[in-house]
Amino acid sequence: MTNAGLLVVDPSARRATTALPLIDRPSSPDGLVVGLREFWFNYDRFTGAFEALLKGRYNVPGVERVDGTQPRTGRVLDRWDRFNRSVDWALVGFGGCGGCAPWAVMDAVELERNGVPTVTLISVDLEGVARRTAESMGRPQLRILTLPHYIDDMSDEAIGALATETFDPILDALTRPFDD
Repeated sequence: MTNAGLLVVDPSARRATTALPLIDRPSSPDGLVVGLREFWFNYDRFTGAFEALLKGRYNVPGVERVDGTQPRTGRVLDRWDRFNRSVDWALVGFGGCGGCAPWAVMDAVELERNGVPTVTLISVDLEGVARRTAESMGRPQLRILTLPHYIDDMSDEAIGALATETFDPILDALTRPFDD
C-alpha cells in the first residue's frame, strides 16, 4: 500500500520462500571440533558449562569460540572466516534481544552454507523473530532451541542446571537427520 510516496509494509505478512537444504547432520559429536558463537552477556557461562558436559561425554578434540560482533570488518571478519573453516559444528547464540536473535540466525545460516551444521539458541521470548528470520532466508528447518530470556541474571548453579537440562535436546537437534 502506498500513501503520499510512502510504502507501508505489513510486518505480519508472510512471503512464499523455497526451503533451501541444510548441511547433513553428524551422527555424533565424537571427533568433531565444536564452535561456540557467543554474543550475549554471560552466555559464556552457559557455553562453559555445556563444553564441560560435552567433553565429559564425548571425545571432542577441540573447541573454538568466536564473538558474534556485527558488522564484520578487518580482524573481526578474519576471525569469523577462520572460525567458519576450523569447526565441524557450531552452537550459535544467544539471541536474547530483537537484534541479536536475527543475527544469531543469520550467522547460523552462513555457517550452514559453509558446511557447518548448527544449533541456534534463542530467548524463548524471541523464538518467533528467529523463526521468521530463518524462513525469510529460505531455512525454515534451521534447528532453533530456546533458553530462558534472562540467562544473564541466573546464578552459576542455575546456569549449570540449564546446561544439563538442555544438553540432550541440543545434541538431538545437532544429530537428528532431516526428514527426506
